[in-house]
Amino acid sequence: MKLALKQKVFSLKEAFTVMNEDGDPIYQVAGKLISVGHKLTVRDMDDQEVAYIHQKVLALVPKYFIEIAGGDEVELKGHITLLKPHYTLEAEGGDWEIRGDFLSHEYEMKRGKEVVATVTRQWLSWGDSYLLDVPNDEDAVTALCVMLAIDCVQADTNHAQSATIAESTARN
Repeated sequence: MKLALKQKVFSLKEAFTVMNEDGDPIYQVAGKLISVGHKLTVRDMDDQEVAYIHQKVLALVPKYFIEIAGGDEVELKGHITLLKPHYTLEAEGGDWEIRGDFLSHEYEMKRGKEVVATVTRQWLSWGDSYLLDVPNDEDAVTALCVMLAIDCVQADTNHAQSATIAESTARN
C-alpha cells in the first residue's frame, strides 16, 4: 500500500490528509490546538477513529504512545544519535527499528530483517509532503502513526533550532 501525506501550510493546528496512490483521501489526521505535547487523532473517511498518538513530554529522548483501534498501545522511542535518526517501536508482534537520514527526511522501518515501510519526503512541494510505502496492508496504520510521530519530532527540532538562531541574532 502506498500512502501520501500532505501537511497543511496555513493551519492553526496540526492537520493532515492521507491519500492512497490514486489520490483518494483515506485518512484525516488532526492535532489538538492547545495541549501539552503532541496529540494526534487519525480518522478514516467515515469519521471513525483508527488511531491516537500522544507524546510523553518529560522524557530525555522523544517518546510517543500509539493506540491503534482494536489493538494494544505501542511505544515509539527515540535514541540519542548525532546525524542519523534512530527509533524503536516496541510492539507485541515484534519490535520495529526505524532509521533515517536527518537531512533528506527518508526513513526505513524494519521488523527484524523485513522492511515494514519506507518514508520519502517530497521536496519542492507546498507544505510538507511524504510518501509512505508499506508492502503489507496490515502494517499501514501503524507505519502511518510512526511517520506522524517522527514528523512531530522533526517539527520540534526545527522549532528549537529557529528559536536558537533568533535568540543568537537578537544578541548580536
